[in-house]
Amino acid sequence: MIRIKGVVKTANEVQHALQNGILASEANSFKKFVKRSLKEIEQICDRHNTSPSQLPKPSRNAYNYLKSVDLSNLPLVKIPQSTKKPPIKSSTLRLKNVVKQQSIIQTKIDNTVQNQTLDDTSCLRITLQKHATEIENICHNKQLTPTDLATPSRRAYSWMKFLSNSDNLQLHLNAVTRGYELAHKIIKNNRLNKQISITFGNYSGLYKYKTHRHPSNLIEIQLSEGFIRADDSLLEIIIKSALLGKNKIDNHQQSIRKFSMTDEYCDLVLELDLIADIDAEKSQGNYYDLEQLFANINRQYFANKMAKPRLTWNQISTKRKLGHYERTKDRVVISRTLDRQSVPKMVVELVLYHELLHKYYGVQFVNGKFRVHTSEFRRSEQEYQHYQAATKWINNNI
Repeated sequence: MIRIKGVVKTANEVQHALQNGILASEANSFKKFVKRSLKEIEQICDRHNTSPSQLPKPSRNAYNYLKSVDLSNLPLVKIPQSTKKPPIKSSTLRLKNVVKQQSIIQTKIDNTVQNQTLDDTSCLRITLQKHATEIENICHNKQLTPTDLATPSRRAYSWMKFLSNSDNLQLHLNAVTRGYELAHKIIKNNRLNKQISITFGNYSGLYKYKTHRHPSNLIEIQLSEGFIRADDSLLEIIIKSALLGKNKIDNHQQSIRKFSMTDEYCDLVLELDLIADIDAEKSQGNYYDLEQLFANINRQYFANKMAKPRLTWNQISTKRKLGHYERTKDRVVISRTLDRQSVPKMVVELVLYHELLHKYYGVQFVNGKFRVHTSEFRRSEQEYQHYQAATKWINNNI
């Protein structure tokens, strides 16, 4: 299996350009760029006696995407020569102390858990809501939105806004509590002279840990907020790897990566990403209208009894997560990856139907665990008339 550098990057650049529209004056050069990129990939494959279908999956998907671009029907935009381009609004708003405020709150959460004062968490929630509102007011006064915050501040804001919901805060506190219980058990059983600090946050990676010099026996573990839905066995793997070393944990990376691809993890991480994304919602895409698809699905599978949620295409194309239902906003968000001529209608319908089932069935907590894909949910999902064909298409093309 050969590896070709730059294929995924090229596909991402093409996708970004199509989403923003192609200048009419640059259409020909854009077409040449796509054709040339495809030709180069195919030539490299020929030299190695292979084909694009045998490339590693990321490169294969990128090649298939480039191949699917309809060069005869590009989304062209025109800017009259007599019209000057308006000044570009700064897309980055830098606020002091937002990340510091997050750290202070994490310390308060840590103290709450360590001191076992979980009975009344209203003060924590009020503090979270207060900081989130202050940030929103500052953005509003500058005629901006939290979307315009610098990345660290935007992540911290989204995290505080997420935890200002009492259910989310309770889930977070439960995960921190379980983490410390597991850590103390591991330290005791292995007779380790170590202290530990555990925080969950809106971090870019899955998790990381470090040993502090002062005190030298303190190990700090930072986990993605997505792990608040992980069960004890997975949290134990992460904590053990920090305390004992990765080489002593069997299938360490495999178990963590596997969980990071589940709906439990992806739903939560995407929800955090969408909190600051409050741009105008658009149900009408380039090829598919979510309003129309909802009407068809509601009539056929819900007897027209489902109240229509807010429907919008995500501002960013994502392949790992094709759809998401935000319960607190009653909003279904579908990835723009599906808003293409090459994607069959049945595929978009299945993804939308899947998210509507989340609205229909809600969330269940079984034995303290978060459950969304129950057996009843799965049975209903398979009632979609093109379920097998649509699922097969997604597995082969996404």
